[in-house]
Amino acid sequence: MIPSKSISALDRLALFGFGIFETLLVQETGPLFLDLHWDRMCQGAKLLNLKLPKKDEWIESLREFLRQTPDSTPYALRVTLSGGSPTINLPSQLFFNVRPLPYFSEQYHTGINLHLLPNPRNEHSPLVSVKSTNYIENILAKEDASKFGADEGIWLNSQGYLAEGTMSNLFFINRGKLFTPSLSSGCLPGTRRQLILELAHKLDIPVEEGFYTISDLLSAAEIFMTNALMGIMPVRSVDHAAFDVSSPGSENSVMRRLEISFKELIASETL
Repeated sequence: MIPSKSISALDRLALFGFGIFETLLVQETGPLFLDLHWDRMCQGAKLLNLKLPKKDEWIESLREFLRQTPDSTPYALRVTLSGGSPTINLPSQLFFNVRPLPYFSEQYHTGINLHLLPNPRNEHSPLVSVKSTNYIENILAKEDASKFGADEGIWLNSQGYLAEGTMSNLFFINRGKLFTPSLSSGCLPGTRRQLILELAHKLDIPVEEGFYTISDLLSAAEIFMTNALMGIMPVRSVDHAAFDVSSPGSENSVMRRLEISFKELIASETL
């Protein structure tokens, strides 16, 4: 499959937002954690019945695009697989786009602000497990959070349990234990979510995935968000509730211990 630079007006991506995507962090050594992103895109393609190139072809297309698109690292690389149009034998297409990172170094020191969103996340939708290109709900929710001076919004699901951010996974720490909403709560199986859970086990940090209320979150000692671009992002407030953000490298902070291990993992990653 040769990546395309233009999309047909009859492609379901253009007509209905039918497609999937992955956002990769590209550093000097290349894009990070290709296997994780490939696996999730493959799962999404199966769910939506889309034909995805074989893994080696997918990686080679990505590499070729990067060779032809020099840019100063780090930056974000989006890989999109369109829905095509089976009724007219229009195959799915791959698209690559780059953009600057939306996060700033100061935020990793001071933390970001969260806003509790008023509308629930539907944990029963099959799309919660897919990086769908139909992203209007996420964008509107993020804009809603920004109206309240927040950097990110947090969804509760239809049962009133914590689910996820509009573009990130949620973690919180209480009494040295790491908590994160279960996948069945309606959160996306994030690539960094998976890595953080693996690192926590290696560091002998107790971990629990389950169903949690906003009260559980507000009683936390530390809160942080994760996604492919932000990595580990500390949280300093949830609406009017303030939280302490420890200094980078603090040995008394579970979040900072995970951050150090996460950075070491990135440093060992090569294309």
